Amino acid sequence: MVVALGGGTGLPTVLMGLRRYLPPSSRIAAIVTAADDGGSSGALRKEYDVLPPGDIRNCLIALARVSPEVSAALQCRFNVGVAQHPVGNLLLTALDMVAADEVTAIRLAAELLGVDDLILPSTAHRVRLVADLLDGRSVHGESQIPRSGAPITRVWIDPPDATAAPGVLEALHEADAVVLGPGSLYTSLLATLVVPGVAEAVTRSRAARIFVCNAMTEPGETDGYGVAEHLGALDAHGLPPEALDRILVNTSPIPPKVRARYVAEGAVPVDADVVGDGDRPRLVRAALLEPGPVVRHDPDKLGPILRELARDGQSRTGPRPRTGAKTA
Repeated sequence: MVVALGGGTGLPTVLMGLRRYLPPSSRIAAIVTAADDGGSSGALRKEYDVLPPGDIRNCLIALARVSPEVSAALQCRFNVGVAQHPVGNLLLTALDMVAADEVTAIRLAAELLGVDDLILPSTAHRVRLVADLLDGRSVHGESQIPRSGAPITRVWIDPPDATAAPGVLEALHEADAVVLGPGSLYTSLLATLVVPGVAEAVTRSRAARIFVCNAMTEPGETDGYGVAEHLGALDAHGLPPEALDRILVNTSPIPPKVRARYVAEGAVPVDADVVGDGDRPRLVRAALLEPGPVVRHDPDKLGPILRELARDGQSRTGPRPRTGAKTA
């Protein structure tokens, strides 16, 4: 089984790549952040006391075995109350309100969409993400953290004793490979890892542990970060670099016009400024981006590499990826 953790747009990309390139019999589990409090998700969790549905919706759509029209319909937005809500968010909210529990609600939605893989919230508790900043302040709420105006030293969830959702720790224990990232480092990936028991389960796992580093820095979260700073943040939250086996780093060139637009918004390419000591972690350099005006990982480039690394986890023999990637 391959387990992928995170949220935002990065996790669905990983799931699409895995589902396209792993054998149909292979099992995939997604562990999704439950701390989103902005936009439609924030409005629905506030009004109906449900888990934020947005990241879960995107993961379901990434793995769905339905016509493109059905997937597109789930993304259609309607004005309901104070926010525009995607149909998929409303469906998950309704299921959350009538099902026995949150995990069952997601399973029912998965059955409707022909999803055979497992999608789990990191926690079923109603949590808020809190960031402690370098200037001594603390900011409460996932949507507020990138606007804080100061470097982040750590994030944690409130209540701090929230437990992992049923099935999360078991999936990590059974995993042959664990994929972390890409996506917002603090508000997606670390928001998942700081749920009590999750980082520890990843560290103890015998799986191949793969960190897909972001291609660009993110204003308000990772300003000035290279790969080394990403690893430092993981280490500060319970996942030391030696617990990772591979770090995937993008080598796709970014067109000058696209790069200039990102620079104007405060984002620059992440510098691959780290080399692992010995065999762990090992840097894997590959062209990972899709073409176009947005810097985004391509599931058809990421998927084959993750397939090979997942095979490494199953065999425990450590063969090198055979997809054009260069290992440093």
